[in-house]
Amino acid sequence: MSSHAAIRVDPAFIALHDRIGADYPTTLQVVALGPLSLDFHRVADPDAVLDQVAALADLQEKNSGHRDLPGDTLHLPYWAELWDSSYVIGEMLAGRKLAGVNVLDLGCGMGMTAAAAAFAGATVLAADLEPPALLFTQLNTFPWRSRVTSWRTAGTTDNLTQTFPSFPLIVGTDILYERKQWPYLHSFFSRHLALGGEILLGEPGRQTGEAFLPFAKEHGWQTATSLHPTPTRTVPIRLITLRRKP
Repeated sequence: MSSHAAIRVDPAFIALHDRIGADYPTTLQVVALGPLSLDFHRVADPDAVLDQVAALADLQEKNSGHRDLPGDTLHLPYWAELWDSSYVIGEMLAGRKLAGVNVLDLGCGMGMTAAAAAFAGATVLAADLEPPALLFTQLNTFPWRSRVTSWRTAGTTDNLTQTFPSFPLIVGTDILYERKQWPYLHSFFSRHLALGGEILLGEPGRQTGEAFLPFAKEHGWQTATSLHPTPTRTVPIRLITLRRKP
């Protein structure tokens, strides 16, 4: 029996798969990330998840007269999309030697980059705001579950140092789209990046990605950029690398 087949009949895997499937129809996609052939379970129809969120907001407005109840936030299901940047960073991580390295995947979504880092030997903290994303990440990193921790984060205002050591490597795919989040990202990175560490950020060439570079330099980061083609789109992904200035 192959390792993939053995995992699919593991009772713990089956229970997790069934738990997710009760809320979200899923599909299996085999993803090639350099040396890694990943059985990747994803939301079958991301638009349907968006419709569910919109319907909930409509019901909330009907019952309360307000679109958002006090203290509530309408959480758009970004986690249900598989962002193109994940392919690029995932392939990069899968090809590295990361044995013994603590890696933080910030905004892990359904867990593609977390799986790639774990495959390369890393100990991974996969962090996301949305509980369904963390369930999918647990499913997609199941072969390396002893080295992957899924963690619900309240966002970039969190301080994980109370629970986890600093991280020599932090990765994020498509997390630069909101300018108002950049100061919080800067503070978060400063708190959690280990001395001499690096941050890898993938983004699809938005204007906000270009504008982030001078922001990062002004806030004390060394920046480097490179363009990486991916079969999922015609325009290459921009990879931004951040390191602390000496």
